[in-house]
Amino acid sequence: AVLSSIVDHTSQTRGAHRMTRLALSVVALAPALAGATFLRSAGEPGVLDVPDLRAYDPVEVLCARGKDASGKAKIQGWCQNWMSCIKSKATPQGDAAAVRAAWKPADCREVCGKWPSTSPPEGKGASLLDRGLGWLVAGSRKECEASCKNFQESLSECVATVIFEPGKVAAMGIPKESTKPVPPQCSGEKTSCVPDLPIQYQSCLAKAKSSAGQCKFLKEQVEDCKDCPQLSENYLSHYHSFVGGCMDQLNAYWAATAPSAAAAAIPGAAGCTVH
Repeated sequence: AVLSSIVDHTSQTRGAHRMTRLALSVVALAPALAGATFLRSAGEPGVLDVPDLRAYDPVEVLCARGKDASGKAKIQGWCQNWMSCIKSKATPQGDAAAVRAAWKPADCREVCGKWPSTSPPEGKGASLLDRGLGWLVAGSRKECEASCKNFQESLSECVATVIFEPGKVAAMGIPKESTKPVPPQCSGEKTSCVPDLPIQYQSCLAKAKSSAGQCKFLKEQVEDCKDCPQLSENYLSHYHSFVGGCMDQLNAYWAATAPSAAAAAIPGAAGCTVH
């Protein structure tokens, strides 16, 4: 009986010690947990959150149009807002179907004039009359609908890939960030430093009777542009082709739905809009 009493007392003592250690652990973690909650409430990642391991910023990839004097990307506001809306509404599915559901572009039968135009335009000032003409000039209504559907599917797919599949995009050969400043002659609307400049020069040499004279200007341009990123070997990679094509489609859609397009403007989206 005495031995049993001793064992019971020892077990109770050990149990009390374990509860004390657990209570102390919770108290010690309380500041960290409170800090994590505060950070999340402030819109910052908490200490317990999974870190964002994407190799790029999707908004910068699709919405940047050149850089400012400090080298920072100039982001188009309408594009940034549209991307934010798409990401919010297409989560957690994160695929092309979810992006299209978030976007909700006008039905192609309405865009091409088969159905009456009932979707309101994006922004103000666009006429509701004959807005399918811009899509019909290249062919029949049937061809218009096919092109419209392909466009909507393609844009939904590429946007979903850029936002939700960073691993697939990175595998295309995403360029590494460089701390080296870009020479001034490499940027700007009128720059002669285009990706195929070396090809132009080689083509000139192959055709010219007097290469030294006729191709001198191109040779000087190649030399002047040799340090430009757009003339690097990996610039015309799968990544640039994919991202550039997606960016072109998104900007084309913005232009096609712009109020300034007036009678040629296509019907606007019912979900995330660009205007």
